[in-house]
Amino acid sequence: MKIVPLTDEDRVSVRMLELACVREYIEGPMGMKWDDFSQEVRQKLGASASGSFSFYRDQGLSFIAKEGDKVVGFVFGQMVQWIDGIEKAVWLENIGVDKEFRRMGIGFMLLRHLALEGKKKGAQVVHSSVAPNNISSLLLHKKMGFLAEDRKIAYLDLEKYV
Repeated sequence: MKIVPLTDEDRVSVRMLELACVREYIEGPMGMKWDDFSQEVRQKLGASASGSFSFYRDQGLSFIAKEGDKVVGFVFGQMVQWIDGIEKAVWLENIGVDKEFRRMGIGFMLLRHLALEGKKKGAQVVHSSVAPNNISSLLLHKKMGFLAEDRKIAYLDLEKYV
């Protein structure tokens, strides 16, 4: 398993995986039907959409997990100059892992890699939106050390993170 920066060569694989994860969330915790979303709306969903992929790639804070040549996970992040009164924070836009590769620590590795790279770039914290009904996401954030008790926005203090 290796964690590498997001590149154009992986665009299609990452897009397919992110849409599968988004669909799973929409049909699971959200209780909605994927088919209720128009093709136009679906094309705009996720950080891998054509309008945002290049932005996240160029930020240098988006990574993929690969098992051989297969993309099995992704994380999209960006540096934000000011958020919630804090200068220089990493914003975690989205993270996902292929169903067949879950419960192997890949999400943790991706999130840790994002945090450490953000810290190298001067970030003080990582901010993330956490849906209260996404138990897997809540557990991952807690395992990483995010402060997420009764919050929809969680943060990880990088001063204490190594």
